[in-house]
Amino acid sequence: MKKRSWGRHTSNRYTDGILNSVGAVLTISILAIVFGIFFIVMQADNKPIPREEALTYSGEFEKYDCYTENDRTIHFKDGSTYDVYPHTEKAEFRDAMMSLEKGTVLSLSVNPNNGYVIEVKTPTEELLNFEQSQAAIDSYDNGYIAIGIFMCVCGAVLPTYPLLQRRAKKKEKARHTEKRKKRGKNANDAPTSRVDRLTKSKTLLTAEVKEYKICYRRVKSTNELVINGFVYDEMTAVIEFEHKLCALVDGHTIEAGLDENSFSYIVFDGVRIASKMRLI
Repeated sequence: MKKRSWGRHTSNRYTDGILNSVGAVLTISILAIVFGIFFIVMQADNKPIPREEALTYSGEFEKYDCYTENDRTIHFKDGSTYDVYPHTEKAEFRDAMMSLEKGTVLSLSVNPNNGYVIEVKTPTEELLNFEQSQAAIDSYDNGYIAIGIFMCVCGAVLPTYPLLQRRAKKKEKARHTEKRKKRGKNANDAPTSRVDRLTKSKTLLTAEVKEYKICYRRVKSTNELVINGFVYDEMTAVIEFEHKLCALVDGHTIEAGLDENSFSYIVFDGVRIASKMRLI
């Protein structure tokens, strides 16, 4: 008895079911947009402020703690504590704070929106610059804003996935119907063109069986089935979904394409002779 690959196919049907369920797609889309907006809005507190809006504090230094990778805290003798934004802490500032003598009077400026220290001075020198620290915080947080924008875009685009997939299947079915009509009663397919080797292409998969050299490749937005240097079938799509390129050559059925599990494959007379996971 042939062993069935339950895990792979069950998983794929489950994934397809999710992506093709309108309710599920809308839910995922809304969540993506909500989280994206959250990422963007949360960074508003870290925007630079003018000096007159900053809170100030002056006291005797007790110690500088680095509890974890994301915790930087200045302690004062009166029990007050102030946090430094961890991802903008330079080595020079950290070394200066770690070697600072207890009792040294420090003057701080603090951003009231996020509570982080944006300036540190002793009576004789500046340890943390007001403008530079805020610029560093703002620059770092731009990455979170980019993530938020990306999530919002994905959330907006995701609902179109099932529609695009259905259109792709319909187009693929029509393409194969047209190919069968053109083939008619002939036993073999004629090549559509000779391969242009000067054109930039990406080889997706290759195989060689008997006297046939088979190449499945992508040229710009077109996927081609190439056999012995000739193109026998092609499919054009900016976004790739499951598809199959096929040809009858000397009585042999040769196929190449992308299956439902995102594997590129080549089949010769019904036998899969090559397969590779497609990452992009």
